[in-house]
Amino acid sequence: MSIDATKMVTAVSGVLNRINEQNKKTNASVQNSSNLTLNVKLSQNTITMLHSTENDIDISKIEKIKQAITEGRLVINPNKIADEIIKQTFENIEI
Repeated sequence: MSIDATKMVTAVSGVLNRINEQNKKTNASVQNSSNLTLNVKLSQNTITMLHSTENDIDISKIEKIKQAITEGRLVINPNKIADEIIKQTFENIEI
């Protein structure tokens, strides 16, 4: 897999903006080829979460990582990755 073969990413908030433009309420309608219509009502929490994804991808950081890979400078510390996964897992456990 080539790093340069990546595709442009459309943020989820961009999709939400298109839905909001088409339907000013929090309802979205989808119609398929068999004329079946599905209405979905998005909760306020979902809308807030979708809007909060605008800055999830740091393009400049991705470019720095790609450059480090190309130059052979990227150092991956699996222990640090594992520690962070464990830490986040414990933070997300509901008691």
